[in-house]
Amino acid sequence: MSESYIQKKFVLPLVDLLKQGMDPSRLSLALTSGALIGVFPILGIATFVCGGVAAFFRLNHPAIQLANYIVFPMQLVLFFPFLTLAEAVTGNSLDEISQTKLVETFDLGFLLAVEELAQYFMLASLGWTLAIVPLFAVLYFALKHLISIRFSPKYE
Repeated sequence: MSESYIQKKFVLPLVDLLKQGMDPSRLSLALTSGALIGVFPILGIATFVCGGVAAFFRLNHPAIQLANYIVFPMQLVLFFPFLTLAEAVTGNSLDEISQTKLVETFDLGFLLAVEELAQYFMLASLGWTLAIVPLFAVLYFALKHLISIRFSPKYE
């Protein structure tokens, strides 16, 4: 294989992918989307969803995945506020569940845990859905402002 073939078929498409969506509004959209999808209360799907969202909206893949991975530790922590919000809105109250109980259930096996905790996941997902709109607006405009300041010509 010649060097120009590798450059043309692999290197240039990768560089184009990394440069995609680098203006302040698109970059802040990618970071916001990655952060909010990253705290979705159902474990194990955020990376795939971020990839799909980035491809569909032609956002910067590394930026959306970076934001997703940065907020990953918050996914378990925010599970409980999302659950509480959904319980308050629906009036549906489930048995108290602790963070320790949640982790212990997953130690028994992934599929068993999903089956046993399905109602909790559905309610927490509803809470996430209710919280995402105001969180998205605040985070998007804050990041857009910060990125615009950083990329402005007078800053360089």
